Amino acid sequence: MKRLSYLSVLGLFAILLTSCHNKADLSVPPPFPSQSAWLKCSRDTIFFQNSVLPIFINSCAKSDCHDQGGSAHGLTLDSYSGISSNVKPYDPVSSKLYTAIFSFGDKHMPPHEQLSVNQEGLIYYWIQQGAMNNICETPCDSSHVTYDSAVVIITQSWCVTCHGGSAPAYGLSLNTYDQVKASVNSGRLMGAIRQENGYFPMPKGGQLSPCDIAIFQKWVNLGMPQ
Repeated sequence: MKRLSYLSVLGLFAILLTSCHNKADLSVPPPFPSQSAWLKCSRDTIFFQNSVLPIFINSCAKSDCHDQGGSAHGLTLDSYSGISSNVKPYDPVSSKLYTAIFSFGDKHMPPHEQLSVNQEGLIYYWIQQGAMNNICETPCDSSHVTYDSAVVIITQSWCVTCHGGSAPAYGLSLNTYDQVKASVNSGRLMGAIRQENGYFPMPKGGQLSPCDIAIFQKWVNLGMPQ
């Protein structure tokens, strides 16, 4: 009898765990996100072009998913117009895009990965602040460029979702200093990020800012210091 009662309690606990996993409490706001140190604008503002768009480009706007060629379920998530049309400004929990991404279970998006808590915060507070098509434009300082101070911020924002992990796109991984340096030395990377003819343009569906490209080029000119 005690054993049956114990098993019943375990079963109830498992059901509760499953219920919690499959339905996140989206009414609880995520922590306010950390942002890249190179953003010199207001630290209390989430900027779409700098912080939100890269998340969607790298995690959602992929071939046969939510890019111009795929438009899965009628959603194109590689531009401000496509993304903003699926959110309700100032109300994240009523925005179908937010609930689709951060509701746990079989139907959450992206289907094979879960975005980080920091990424959730960037999307949540961007919507809460009005879901504006804003950008942080600051003077481009490429005078003291190293991998750790500048280049890694760019690659982590724009590159590693596709070019990282155990099966990076096109066999190109950009997750470490040595990998980025090797890609530059191979002659593949700079032409790709400048989107020159004859190179596969990166990031797919977007483009690095002139400042980011200038930082990359200055880093290469300095001998790619770590």
